[in-house]
Amino acid sequence: RDGILHIASLSPTVVVYKVKGTSYILADYFLDFQDPQCQGTLVLGHSRYSTNTLSVTERVQPFSVLGHNGEINTIDKLRRESAMLGIPPVASGSDSQDLDRTLEGLMVQFGFSLIEAMEILFPPVTHIISALDDERKSMYFLYRRFLGPLAQGPAAIIARYGNEAVFSVDALGLRPLWTFETESTLYFSSERGIIRAHQMVAEPKPFSPGEKMAVLLSPGGVRLLDYPEIQNTLFERFNERIRPAISKTQHETNQGDLSAREFLGIGKEGTTFERPVQTLWNPFGFATEDLDILSGMASIGMDPVGSLGFDGPLAPLNPERQNIPDYFKESVAVVTNPAIDREREMEHFSPRIVLGPRPYFGDSVQVPKGLDISLPILLGGHLSSTLPLPVDRYRALAKKHGTYLLEDLPRYFPRSAIRILDSTMEEGSSLRERLEDLGREAIEAARAGTEILVIDDSAALRPGRIWLEPALTVATVDRALRRASVSPGSPNLRRSLSLIVHSGAFRNLHDLIFYFSMGADAMVPYLMLESVLVPPKGADAFSEEETGARLDRAVLAMQKGIEKIISTMGIHEMRGYGRLMSSIGLSVEVSELFATPNFFTSEKSGLSWSRIEGEARARAPFFQTPKTDKSSKVFHLYPKVWKLALDVANSNEPYAKYQEKLSAIEAENPISIRHLLDLVPHGPALSPDRVDVSVLDQTYPFVISSMSFGSQGEVAYRAYAEAAEQLGILSLNGEGGEIQDMLGKYPKSRGQQIASGRFGVNIRLLNSSNLLEIKIGQGAKPGEGGHLPGRKVSQKIARARRANPGVDLISPSNNHDLYSIEDLAQLVAELKSANPKARVNVKIPVIPGVGTIGIGIAKAGADIITVSGYDGGTGAARIHALKYVGLPVEIGVSEVHRALLSAGLRDQVELWGDAGLKSSVDVVKLMCLGANRAGFGTLPMVAIGCTICRECQTDTCHVGIATQIETEEEAARHGLKRFVPRDYEFAVRQLVHFFRGMGEDFRRIVGTLGVDNAQSIVGNTSYLAQMRHFDRLDLTTLLNPLPYGLDVEGVCGIGGVPDVTMTEKITEEVFRELRKHPNSVVLNVASVSSQDRNIGTHLSGTLYRDSPGHPPVDIRLGTGSVAGNGMGSFLKENMTIHVSGGAQDGVGKGAIGGKVVVLKSRNQNGRFVDGSVGKSLGYGAQGGLFLIQGNCDSRACIRLSGADVVIGGRITGRVDDGVDIWDSMPT
Repeated sequence: RDGILHIASLSPTVVVYKVKGTSYILADYFLDFQDPQCQGTLVLGHSRYSTNTLSVTERVQPFSVLGHNGEINTIDKLRRESAMLGIPPVASGSDSQDLDRTLEGLMVQFGFSLIEAMEILFPPVTHIISALDDERKSMYFLYRRFLGPLAQGPAAIIARYGNEAVFSVDALGLRPLWTFETESTLYFSSERGIIRAHQMVAEPKPFSPGEKMAVLLSPGGVRLLDYPEIQNTLFERFNERIRPAISKTQHETNQGDLSAREFLGIGKEGTTFERPVQTLWNPFGFATEDLDILSGMASIGMDPVGSLGFDGPLAPLNPERQNIPDYFKESVAVVTNPAIDREREMEHFSPRIVLGPRPYFGDSVQVPKGLDISLPILLGGHLSSTLPLPVDRYRALAKKHGTYLLEDLPRYFPRSAIRILDSTMEEGSSLRERLEDLGREAIEAARAGTEILVIDDSAALRPGRIWLEPALTVATVDRALRRASVSPGSPNLRRSLSLIVHSGAFRNLHDLIFYFSMGADAMVPYLMLESVLVPPKGADAFSEEETGARLDRAVLAMQKGIEKIISTMGIHEMRGYGRLMSSIGLSVEVSELFATPNFFTSEKSGLSWSRIEGEARARAPFFQTPKTDKSSKVFHLYPKVWKLALDVANSNEPYAKYQEKLSAIEAENPISIRHLLDLVPHGPALSPDRVDVSVLDQTYPFVISSMSFGSQGEVAYRAYAEAAEQLGILSLNGEGGEIQDMLGKYPKSRGQQIASGRFGVNIRLLNSSNLLEIKIGQGAKPGEGGHLPGRKVSQKIARARRANPGVDLISPSNNHDLYSIEDLAQLVAELKSANPKARVNVKIPVIPGVGTIGIGIAKAGADIITVSGYDGGTGAARIHALKYVGLPVEIGVSEVHRALLSAGLRDQVELWGDAGLKSSVDVVKLMCLGANRAGFGTLPMVAIGCTICRECQTDTCHVGIATQIETEEEAARHGLKRFVPRDYEFAVRQLVHFFRGMGEDFRRIVGTLGVDNAQSIVGNTSYLAQMRHFDRLDLTTLLNPLPYGLDVEGVCGIGGVPDVTMTEKITEEVFRELRKHPNSVVLNVASVSSQDRNIGTHLSGTLYRDSPGHPPVDIRLGTGSVAGNGMGSFLKENMTIHVSGGAQDGVGKGAIGGKVVVLKSRNQNGRFVDGSVGKSLGYGAQGGLFLIQGNCDSRACIRLSGADVVIGGRITGRVDDGVDIWDSMPT
């Protein structure tokens, strides 16, 4: 294709067969498989479905070494690190291809065996390593210094090279892998049901998180190695090859005390650097909100929580001073590579990094000294001669957090190996020339033996120096070192040293993660730390005790915040976090330096080198004058319009007045991409009465977006649903179950949400509405779950969520049954089995490449895709997430719409968009970009009285909307001085009046475009034109987009389903039997296979709808059966499912009653085996009894809320985990 030849294999001992299609056609396509003489000792097979890349022949697995089921979330970092080892990535390759390339490179270029290479790429997590003996611990940490944990994410691996084969799962066990043994064959499979019980000669075994098994092939037979034997083999080979090369010599180090100024080489200039903290905030770009957040971190030891959403401007539209990181948004994991539940997986998380040169295992083995630190933060570095704490106490604080003071580095590295790089320039010099000089200086330093390179901007305080933002310096130096030439067999220069950034430009968590992603190994946020010690105006300075406590809490908050950020990307170890960001509004030339996706610029627009240089010169007077200047304030739009919106809802003003004021503000102070666009009519205006604005059964294309009963008070919650019904629009309930008397009340206008907590999600909820929303993530807090504080969990909330009053209700960051697009397809199928009339909506945040994800969702069977932008609302989220995570909705809607068009799937799904929308004009613009409907969350709250106080998370809402306080008496007991409860009837009238006014204005606007049907403008960008801020953003790619560029070959589906599935056949048979035997039904099903999914789910839904008072129903599946995914999902009362054999993933999830019994079955030798189930047993189950005689895979019983579970699997022999747990157990 395009002149490129793809070679599947050139091996003399391995043949690779590839075909685009299902595995069933292999034998028809390759006649070898029809020849009985075609035999192999070891066969690797892989049936792949792709979403993050498109399915094309060269990406069909297995590759030359491995087959990979999963997603490498750290692939950006792995590619960069592999390239530095001389292992280039595959051009336009998938993550699996580059993983294969790296694995092969470690063996071919560095001499490792497959066992060694797999253990280096997929090492145990740090807390497991830390429990090993000292020698093995040293080995693992040395290999981590060499490459690091750079293959994180869901992964089941099958690999073969030479006479070794290795089978492995990721460190968290996110992907399933089982081993089965028959009389003649050993199977390793991610599918639980490939072998029936009668064929097994031993118990099937799921791999534990991080577990590996190996097979050694030899003429004498096959030898199987379990994980302890693999680790022993690794240790033996390490002792043979690596250990003899490790030097025992010690560095010459400086044990004396240095001040930060002495360390940085600025020790004699007293007054220049003795500056009040407040005088540095303005030049370094601090905003008042940064200072508020820092104060919160120092007070509570965690990233503060906010609410509603970010309604301030994007960085390129902000008239206030902006730093480079402000132009970037963090990415998150979506669908195929979910975020990680940090609270549940706490022990796996590690922000640990290593300072110093990296080991190299080429022709010669080089093992230089390094310094481990527990987080990429160094304390100290203060320019003032007075430290915040006495030095010994400060060192102790650093040690407590597993780190050091910057000025103490000469204790661990030779002073001659530490170099300071000045990130400033002379007044008359050129910024770009200075950056080139800094790149050359870094290369020279590396070649001269520098091991620690400190980028420092302190000289900006000197007269005659201009600040060079260290973000530019870090990216420049990192790139220069990577690209520098080295002699053959020598390590890449970037691996020869660590980059540390000492700067006052660190203002928040986003800055810290940005600098790390761009190449910094550690940061010294001295000004952040000093800022938390500034007392409130008029207060006394903090005591030494409180100073220490505030610093302690601030550092702890940084650690927690960093862990939370990496968790949203599905990463649990900091070193794997790469350039997982994208920018908006950088010029083309500037964006090339950072090498991340960049939106909406051209050669003539965006943040250019000249603008950066001009801004640096404008800051110079503030750097060099010890004068306190006010920090910038963020412009927020909602405070300017909420009162007028309420007046409209109260019938005191016409909607047109609100729209007029809003449009004027947006034109003068644009905060979003759409505010740069105006509408362009096509032809003469039409009378509104000629314009059809309906969509399907709804009057207007509006949606009241998901808001839960819990985040919202009962009156507000009920009012949204009733108003939507009266208006003829849709509303969704959010993640919190449903109030009992509302179940089924609004089947056509109400939607029910299925999110990670699964609160109240059961067969009743799924059949109360014909619209079901799977929330993968929401724009305001993508990659994060919800947290409803116990004080808000009233008796009513507990009943709706099927939980206990007064207990914190925490939703995981991810849906624990969704770790792949196949899992999503499975959940969609389960929901449609439970309620065949339901339309299924999948809600996702916006990230780069979201269009391809949209294709995957459509192929998974969804009917609707909701794209949620970063500036959407929420009842509670980290303030960091509200502003810095995810991309605008305009990008998401446009990308998904165009991708679906290119794939020929656009007419199969509706596309919705939400995120900070405020008006009918917003809806029209979003539809022109590709949306069929638009969602509103904050605006309905405003319409019933929300005053945008941003305290929803506190349960002290004084207008009775985002609180469970219902009366003035309750409010007084909570300490509220003012409380105005909502009135249900009045709130409904407010909502109806406001949204009807907006709907009719929407009709009018569509008519002015010359269009008589609103849906005809969907995706037609010719109705839009950019009218302002051409120098900041160029929206050409949004308004005149290029074709999405899909390869036609890359568009294929998951595969068809039978016309009548087994779960539907069971329903037919049970109802036939009910007519004959009205007192009880026992249905014997001769046999089911792993392809028979959702057994009992369809029946549960049908019984709930059509026979609510049915007698006991018992389904018995034939001996030896292994039921497919979702057996007993959303099971109801008075139902029992028996299976003698086993079942795959998702048994009994969402059950509200009934019984599931999974028993062992006799094999051909008469022995009872199996009785095991796959992942996510009982996920979110609220009732019922589950009896599992065998084992279950990981993630069993998450969010269990009332069901009873018995698991019969047990330890049958000594557990050799290398940490002597067995020996410490009582006998």
